[in-house]
Amino acid sequence: MESTESFNKKPNWALLKEVAEELYRMGKITFTRKELASKAHEKDPTRSEMSLDFEIDLVTVNSSSKDKYKDPDKLFLFRLDRGRYTLYNPEEHGELDKFTGIQRVSATRKQVLNEVLEELERLGYEATENKYAKALQPDIIATRDESKTGVWVIDPGVDMSSQYKSLAYAIGSSMLNRSFNEYLIVLPEDLYKRITQDIIESLKPYNVRFVPIREERKYTLQL
Repeated sequence: MESTESFNKKPNWALLKEVAEELYRMGKITFTRKELASKAHEKDPTRSEMSLDFEIDLVTVNSSSKDKYKDPDKLFLFRLDRGRYTLYNPEEHGELDKFTGIQRVSATRKQVLNEVLEELERLGYEATENKYAKALQPDIIATRDESKTGVWVIDPGVDMSSQYKSLAYAIGSSMLNRSFNEYLIVLPEDLYKRITQDIIESLKPYNVRFVPIREERKYTLQL
């Protein structure tokens, strides 16, 4: 019974988020660390206030903690001054990437990611988006039989300079991360045309393949 209850318990960040939102709805726009930790402890006395207080730095958008969460869903507090917080509001406090360096996914990139996932699944792959990928990790991981494929997607909705940077990162990641059988780099057709044949040939020993996408009524690609 105890193990089941432990398994079903909310993580500290979720409990703190629930408390912060409740305080906000009650008209308390700002709150202290002590208030947050104490209220969360009241909800679940099995949590120590010390561990809850530590968690506050991890869920605060403008915290200087190196252990701060990367997942946007877990970043919900904004520190106003020492020990005083409010709920994070991007319109009031600024976009998330200003504080974390995490770029928000554009609508165009989301569309391309979805279409790549659909095409991979149509070809018999089990494909999943790697939403919070660490360094050198692909955007999509696809498996079929015993084969594992890493897929990097270059956003066609950003400027050419940003596309070049993403391309360089994808190529470097493909060469350094050797945990996949095949490496696909999905990129806009205009960018693909700028890649010389000698670069394409030099990447073949690494099993790196470029997949250009063409914008029509929808993005089309040939895997």
